[in-house]
Amino acid sequence: MVYSPLTVTEPGEPESFAYPSLTQDLKLVWDGLDGDIIGPIHASAASVHLYDNNRSQFRKIASVEDVRIDCYVTESRFAMICEKYDKGGGWIGGGAALVLNAGSKILAANRRRGKALTGHLRYAWLRQILFQRKEGFLGIEALRLVYKSESANMFLQLTLDKSTDSAALAHELMERTVAYRKADTDPFEADEAEAFERLLGAGRVVQEKGTMGKYELPTSWPAGSAAQYAPPAPPSKITKKNPGFND
Repeated sequence: MVYSPLTVTEPGEPESFAYPSLTQDLKLVWDGLDGDIIGPIHASAASVHLYDNNRSQFRKIASVEDVRIDCYVTESRFAMICEKYDKGGGWIGGGAALVLNAGSKILAANRRRGKALTGHLRYAWLRQILFQRKEGFLGIEALRLVYKSESANMFLQLTLDKSTDSAALAHELMERTVAYRKADTDPFEADEAEAFERLLGAGRVVQEKGTMGKYELPTSWPAGSAAQYAPPAPPSKITKKNPGFND
């Protein structure tokens, strides 16, 4: 089963590296790797897309629209939570997820009581970080996080509040991803380490008109994995660099 970074979560579910956990008052549980946390950054829509080899294109497998999603940038992951996920366009997802519409508000309220739509993508899983700056009055600020699940190419797309600078957010995510990969215990070959240093040294990407700006991560792990390589503490608390990287 492919990994979706958007799932309906209840308090008391076991804590794991793969999925976020909730407190009894429906707040995200921060773990020992989160360290410095930026947020909340607000998004009004989110969707998960899967590359369909038969169609040779991406197709949407889950989405929520016209809601408020609180997003957080920590030292180890990009995390999200939405309590009122039945609002607006509702939540459409697979498996045990809810499929809601305007005619099911009472049922929706009962179903989501004590639950929230949550998700995260850990930095070890990111393959690409893309952003789209607002162009013109009707433009949007968007963030796209590309990852791999099983053998499938997937991405999470977020429509950000128009006051958010998606280019600055993407750059921050790139820097934190590199810092995390320097701190984790996954060994790198020299060429991989040099590729991370080049990415960091290149600075901010300039988005060309009509395209998305993009940061390409040299290596990544499939979503849900790499817990065994997690650093012992947030990167900011670790002074010794990964031996595969230059100091």
